[in-house]
Amino acid sequence: MHAVRQLTLDDKLKSLGFNQHQLAASLGTIIARMACPASELATHGWLQTTSGLGELIDYDFEDMGLDRLYQVSDQLWKHREAIETHLYQQERDLFSFSETITLYDLTNTFFEGEAKTNPAAQRGRSKEKRSDCPLVTLGLVLDGSGFPRKSQIFPGNASEPQTLQTILEGLEGRTGSTVILDAGIASEENIQYLH
Repeated sequence: MHAVRQLTLDDKLKSLGFNQHQLAASLGTIIARMACPASELATHGWLQTTSGLGELIDYDFEDMGLDRLYQVSDQLWKHREAIETHLYQQERDLFSFSETITLYDLTNTFFEGEAKTNPAAQRGRSKEKRSDCPLVTLGLVLDGSGFPRKSQIFPGNASEPQTLQTILEGLEGRTGSTVILDAGIASEENIQYLH
């Protein structure tokens, strides 16, 4: 909670329209992912029986239904870009770091089912050798200190080199920054784009 308050994340969520119940569920989800990462079901149990977060924010998690965690995950996703931008700016201000290095990498994850309702779930080259499952590709941009700047989900069949321009165009103030990426993302076109 101390980190949440230092980053004014609770204030940002309120300004995005989160009510008291949504704010508590959001903080519960976020803090649980950091302290005891697990599924929403396990997080729900952790908040009700193990965590003291309810006492810190004056909220009774025992009265909160599991569906609220699923719903708030959708709400957090809807405001992902605003939240990421806010957190990165707060981290920059708090730690006074410069943006001279930008790190970018991709991974993918697979779905056990068909994931028919997720248009990004496509068959592609799985890093876990699961060509039998639909995938999504996860892109993450970090600064040189390891603070996340931006994330994006791409279709599972996305060409890694083609994701770079998309993700860098979404970054503000990238001029003068050295971009570090792995060989799977590097291409002649990307090298020219970065110059």
